[in-house]
Amino acid sequence: MALPAAHGSAALERFLEAAKPLGLTREEQARLLGLKREAYFRRLRNRSLKTSEAATAQLLPLALEKVTALYGDPERARNWLLHPNRALDGARPVDLLATPEGYEEVIATCEEAVYGFY
Repeated sequence: MALPAAHGSAALERFLEAAKPLGLTREEQARLLGLKREAYFRRLRNRSLKTSEAATAQLLPLALEKVTALYGDPERARNWLLHPNRALDGARPVDLLATPEGYEEVIATCEEAVYGFY
């Protein structure tokens, strides 16, 4: 999956905007970015992410937008992302958004849930 180029501060802001309605804790946010808690808090204070972190940070807002578009309702999208899913081996979809592969799996699973299997 090719991600659009992201600048550290803009990517962080979009990530935080997506994390808020999902109710993700700072620890969950740090885990999604592959950061230890202390490192994440430093990034928050500096209001910027490193390039590789910014690329990962794009996955959450992209997924939230895509799932919301598929369901047509922000609340249904939020619920789907936050609850364990049997098709994802019991994982919460949001927890898989730390990698591009996880993002692809989440979106494919959501499409199957909305449109059915092909």
